[in-house]
Amino acid sequence: MKKIVKFFPLIFFLFPHNIYAGSLWFTEQLISLRFGVDNISHQQLKTLLPEIDNHNALLFDVRRPEEYQASRIQGSILISPDMSSQDFITQYGNKLQNKTLIFYCSVGYRSSEFIQRIEEQSTEKGVKSMVNLKGGIFRWYNEHHPIINDDGETNEIHPGNESWADLINTR
Repeated sequence: MKKIVKFFPLIFFLFPHNIYAGSLWFTEQLISLRFGVDNISHQQLKTLLPEIDNHNALLFDVRRPEEYQASRIQGSILISPDMSSQDFITQYGNKLQNKTLIFYCSVGYRSSEFIQRIEEQSTEKGVKSMVNLKGGIFRWYNEHHPIINDDGETNEIHPGNESWADLINTR
């Protein structure tokens, strides 16, 4: 399996114009192979949004502040992709008991990495479950779910760079 995981990025970067290389689907597959964390789909997140409103789940945005300011999923809490597990537990530990934690970033890489980093300590704090939003905010946006910024609903999304912008369907 490790050989396969090492092989996929090579395909991704050697064939940038390949139909798979520029697709969000392919990126999602690479991330799933790399991290192996539990994922939820955009449809599943949509059904969990009332749980966030009822404080039975927490939604964390694992991106940079400028990305979060451009657009985010309503109800999300910004955390730094570089935050240590100890800092996460210090800041949020008293809110984790019996909660479902949902993490997302642009495509799922940083949020999956973050889940792996905090998994052990979060479990010790009584977290019910932790999941990554497969395809991140890009998939959420591409499937026509709403995103917001400080002014309300928006169609602007922070692509990161030109390569990542190819993964976003414009509205």
